[in-house]
Amino acid sequence: MLTKLRTSIATRLAFILVLAGVVSALSTGYLFYSYTYTKELAQSQKNIRQLAHAVSQTAAIAAYLDDLTLAKEVVEGVAGSDLVKAVELKSTQESLALRGTMPTMAETMNFDLESPFSSGEVVGKLRLAPNIALIKADARKAAINHVVLISIQTAVLTALIIFLLNTQLITEIKRLARRLHNIRVGSDQRLVPTQSHKYDEIGSLTHDINELLSSVEENINSERTLRLEVEELENRFRDIFEQSSHGIAIVDTDGKMKLHNPSFKNIIGEKCFQKVSRQDSISFFVLFDEERARLESAAAEVLIKGESQAVDIKVDDEPGTRWLYCLISLMTDDEKESSFEIVLQDISERRNREEKLKGQAEIDALTNLYNRGTGESRIEQLISSADTKRNLYGLFMIDLDGFKPVNDQYGHEAGDKVLIAVANRLLSSIRAGDIAIRWGGDEFVIFARLTSDLYEASNIAEKLLAVLREPIECQPEMLVTISASIGISLYPFNTDNVETLLKYADLAMYEVKSQYKNGYNYFKPPVFKVVDTQNVITGF
Repeated sequence: MLTKLRTSIATRLAFILVLAGVVSALSTGYLFYSYTYTKELAQSQKNIRQLAHAVSQTAAIAAYLDDLTLAKEVVEGVAGSDLVKAVELKSTQESLALRGTMPTMAETMNFDLESPFSSGEVVGKLRLAPNIALIKADARKAAINHVVLISIQTAVLTALIIFLLNTQLITEIKRLARRLHNIRVGSDQRLVPTQSHKYDEIGSLTHDINELLSSVEENINSERTLRLEVEELENRFRDIFEQSSHGIAIVDTDGKMKLHNPSFKNIIGEKCFQKVSRQDSISFFVLFDEERARLESAAAEVLIKGESQAVDIKVDDEPGTRWLYCLISLMTDDEKESSFEIVLQDISERRNREEKLKGQAEIDALTNLYNRGTGESRIEQLISSADTKRNLYGLFMIDLDGFKPVNDQYGHEAGDKVLIAVANRLLSSIRAGDIAIRWGGDEFVIFARLTSDLYEASNIAEKLLAVLREPIECQPEMLVTISASIGISLYPFNTDNVETLLKYADLAMYEVKSQYKNGYNYFKPPVFKVVDTQNVITGF
């Protein structure tokens, strides 16, 4: 109860006002007391002077005539005043009349009496001894009365102020506090001001509180909606993570596993999973002994460059050899701590199929172009035929620009789609008798007959660059853009040997690759009368 009283605004305000009233009454009372006391003393002295002035004419006559009877009457009349304790009337020769005990000269008031018949001539003195004790008592009484009146006035004023503040302010504030306390946060309840305070400061305060409550309600509703959306997204991503056919795991920079989905366990196998999931687990990067160096190198490059790296892992299991596509990406959490995201995909079926077809077929299994060995043989056949027919040929060594990021970011399947699209565009850009070869990886070779002159090789190169720059759909509704660097060697202008033609075209291609890509270059180009191209660079 005492604590509540101490913390109550009304109590503290009343205490402050009473204290201010007391201090004000004391200070004002003291000032009024001093002022009234001094004023009453001065007024008494003034009254004595007026009394003396009133009898001065009669006293002057008595002194001039030395009339003892008249002098006695004057003295008795003056002595009848309570303000006078003693009176003496003297002529120039002697004391004519005395009433009371006359004190020392310092304590009396002396008035010279001038002759009624001769101006300026002093005929006697009138000495008055003021009744100091009575004068001071009267002055003190008057001063105290003033102080009492002021104190009463201050107390009444203070009580009135407290009453008005309590009825006009404190009571309304308490009402608002009670109403506000009962309002549930986020509800549509609002404060309603009384009619008497609708347009004053209390009304403004009530309006501002209602605005704040509306803002809080809006924020809470927004946060509630946002929280539901976040929860829905979390559930959706959790489902994607849990149900993904790709193995996904989060490991720290040392390779220790922090999080994984079920497919990750299925892809690496129970035996390997136990090694990376137990309390004294080993690093994921040393899980596959034969691939350790490649995995650790790829992880180090991801940390340095911040770019994803892909590694094909060969796993020797008891049933047989498996191939895993491993994509390593860098992640940074809210605390700026780095981790690796590992995405695994079992590509054993595709790799086995490629390996099988590689040794059996002349056609590249993915692109349906000639493979390297078959393509080289076909070029030799055409050259042998050209010796008798004196034909001209251009060999175009093509290396794709920007293919590796596509393969790393979107996976092998996306990369395969890009290679297939490139192969189809190359086939559609050459004549039926020309040769298109998948030389390996993202390299292709075109061996095309030049029907008119050597300058036709530039036209072919420009056409190949144009078709390869067009966007390619690597995934549903996902387009990527690549380009190519092309090196050109000419038969028989540069050499009549297939191996040398390939070497020269490769050197010319790497010259483009090292300078600006997305262009072509001749190995020792012929002299043309007109050169109209922006993609050719100076040859060797």
